[in-house]
Amino acid sequence: MSKPHIPFFVYLGVILLLFGIWASFDEPYTTLDGVTDKETIKKISNCEKSKFGSNYENIILTGNYDIDWSNCDLSNVVLRYTQLNNANLNGVNLSGADLTGADLIGAELIGAELFGVDLRQADLFQANLQDAILDGADLRDTSLENANLDHASLRHAYIYKTILANTEFTNVDASYANFCGQDLSYKVFYKTNLSGANLAHTNLKFTNLQNAKIINTEFIDADLSGANLSENEIIGANLSGANLYGANLRNSDLSGANLYGANLRNSDLSGANLYGANLRNSDLSGADIQNAKIDENDLTNNETNNAELKEVDMIQSDTQQVSSKKAMLHKYTTAKNENFSNLDLRNMDISESGLPYSNFSFSNLSNAKLAHVDFSNANLSYADLTHTDLLGADFSSANLIGTNFTGANLSSVKFSGANAENAIFKNAKLFGTEFTGTLLKNSDFSDSIIKATKFSGAFLSNAKFRNTDLSNVDFHGAHMINQDFSQKKLINSNFRNALLQGVNFDNVNLRNADLSYAYLNSASLINANLEKSRAFSTDFGGADLTNVNFGGADLTNSYFKNSKMDGIKLSSETKTDSCFKQNFLDKVICKIQRIIIAGSPPYETYFELRDEYVLRTD
Repeated sequence: MSKPHIPFFVYLGVILLLFGIWASFDEPYTTLDGVTDKETIKKISNCEKSKFGSNYENIILTGNYDIDWSNCDLSNVVLRYTQLNNANLNGVNLSGADLTGADLIGAELIGAELFGVDLRQADLFQANLQDAILDGADLRDTSLENANLDHASLRHAYIYKTILANTEFTNVDASYANFCGQDLSYKVFYKTNLSGANLAHTNLKFTNLQNAKIINTEFIDADLSGANLSENEIIGANLSGANLYGANLRNSDLSGANLYGANLRNSDLSGANLYGANLRNSDLSGADIQNAKIDENDLTNNETNNAELKEVDMIQSDTQQVSSKKAMLHKYTTAKNENFSNLDLRNMDISESGLPYSNFSFSNLSNAKLAHVDFSNANLSYADLTHTDLLGADFSSANLIGTNFTGANLSSVKFSGANAENAIFKNAKLFGTEFTGTLLKNSDFSDSIIKATKFSGAFLSNAKFRNTDLSNVDFHGAHMINQDFSQKKLINSNFRNALLQGVNFDNVNLRNADLSYAYLNSASLINANLEKSRAFSTDFGGADLTNVNFGGADLTNSYFKNSKMDGIKLSSETKTDSCFKQNFLDKVICKIQRIIIAGSPPYETYFELRDEYVLRTD
């Protein structure tokens, strides 16, 4: 009697069932033993040796130790999906690090430097981030439930889809941060700096912004009904289309604010300064504007039914001129938080000076000597710094919107966490320059010389690099959606963990480049050369890979769904696995592999992590 034949799919089903049971109990995090990046291992080893001394080897071998990396330099390390819960990371430098999906529950990060750090999908439940610097950090899908952000800096940070349950914003500097679409209802922003921040389409119902700084803040189509914005400076804010029904704006300065089409029904604007504000098509029905300062013409064509208009001051304000402080500036000047805007400072020598938090907006500093000047947190928007010598200068967290650096010497300059949107860097020299976590949207680097420069975690959408050799440049973790790199030379460049959706890499030389963990969904790489490149766990979904040369490349665990692969070139040294193949069995094996390897592609997320989040605190 012959044995009954058991179909193949039954075996496969049993295997998948057992695997599913195992996977349901398996943690998605890796231990430090799973860290493979050589530079990361080297930095951690040096840090551990400095902590444990002669006992280092025995402690590491047993694995019985608490993580203490306080005050260590771990910049640019790769710790994806690593267990770091309750770790002592006080004072650590993790700028530009890849901490995607890391477990940082209860971690101590007091005073940590996290410029441009990638914390996407990381868990910082009850983490202590007091006095930490997260300027330019990517916090998409990050859990900050019950985290301590007291006196933390989140300037220019990307706080999109971030879980902010029970998160208090006390004394936080979140200027120019992107909160677009967040639910911030009922929150208290006590002494929080939201100047220039993007709060468009946010839910701010009954939010307390009374003590917040919201100059030039974007509130387009935001819901601020019942919010408290009284006794505040809201100068130049964009509130077009915002819902301010019943909002408290008493005695606030709204001069120059854009309230076009805003709903101000039943709001309290008594004593408010509305000089120069745009109130066209706004609804002021039932609003209290007693003792407000307002231009009579601004009430034309507005709905003012039942609005209280007693003692409204209709006088136009005079333009105030800032007095010249040119005489204060010289070599070795120390002047914090001073106003030097709109000055002619051409050809001056103010090198070696300390000028943090000062205002140089619209000033002309062309041909000036500015080597080693501290411009950290300063405002140099639309300033002229053409042909200046800025060797070793510090622009960390500065406002550089529209600043002109044409022909400048920017060698060893630090731009970490700065906002340099629309800045001009044409013909500049960038040797060892650092742009970690810098906002560089629409910036222009045409004809510049870029060597050993770091753009890690930078936001570079629509940046221009005409006639620029980008070989050996570090773009890891950078946001470069729809960027055009066609015809560029990018040999040995680092795009690890970068967001490159829709990027044009046609005819680009990416030989020896690192594209591991990069998001290249819908990108175009027609005729690109990726010989000996590293593309481990890269998301090529929907990408056009026609005629790409993958000779000697590492394509393991990468994602190729819906990608065009006509004419691709492989060699005997090309590393592929089941995820590269298309038959049914390989697809099953690949599916299992992706579950085993934490953080595997595809990388697209929507709002499921935030919207389906279950609170862990009352």
